[in-house]
Amino acid sequence: MSTLYRQRIVVIGNEQDMLRLSQVLLDNAGYLDIPEDRPPYTLAELQDQIDRMTREYGDANDTFLYSMVSRHRYAEAIEGTCRLAVTKHECGLYSALFRYDSPDPFQSHEWLDLHKRCGGPLMVIQRASSDFSLDKGEVVIAGGHVMDNWDTMCECWLWLMEQYGCGLPPEEALEMLSGLQKIMEREEYDMDLLSLLHSCRLNLESLAVNMQDPQALRQAIDAAVSRQDYVRLSEYQYMLAESVLWETEHNAKWFATLDTLLERVKET
Repeated sequence: MSTLYRQRIVVIGNEQDMLRLSQVLLDNAGYLDIPEDRPPYTLAELQDQIDRMTREYGDANDTFLYSMVSRHRYAEAIEGTCRLAVTKHECGLYSALFRYDSPDPFQSHEWLDLHKRCGGPLMVIQRASSDFSLDKGEVVIAGGHVMDNWDTMCECWLWLMEQYGCGLPPEEALEMLSGLQKIMEREEYDMDLLSLLHSCRLNLESLAVNMQDPQALRQAIDAAVSRQDYVRLSEYQYMLAESVLWETEHNAKWFATLDTLLERVKET
């Protein structure tokens, strides 16, 4: 059985970053049209062009084409799994969230190429695969460099590949977790199933705290920009990136699932 690789990539920036990103996506696939007889395209117009090209050349369920990521690609995406959502957040920053499945491992050089061509906006990646023993966890692309973050490897796998078991009947979720426990023991991970579930919950709680006051965060971002404090600004951007990737707006649902599983695991 072939291995399935799953990726989420979020790009964080301001409106100008999203404009550049949209233009580069179109250019990489050979679709960029620069008007000469009218004002430059707005972000909404560029997004409409991406949607139109995707509908014409991609699967009906796709909202971006993987050929838009880089002009020099090794990986391919599975048709029908490519999703792109550009969102303006209450804190004033924008995010562009890419999601796709692939028969190929995550290719950091392809996204690094996009990062550089767009002027270097922060990119944060979650990756995992159907084989738990393979690479998983978070990758950060910033300042022209690719960096691994190994802090939430197992948490990332349970989220990306199983969405914490959300939507499964408790018995099926427990069966899935039992198989995961055996793999973790075989691979000699330094946590057991109970500690993993606790860690997943704590991770979501801490991310939610960071984003609980969007107006205060917006003021802090504006202050960092005015002071040209780019270290602090990058910290705020990373906080938003994590919130988007882990979908903390749905924490109530994730908590309900995790709490149910925690109780069931304690009983076994």
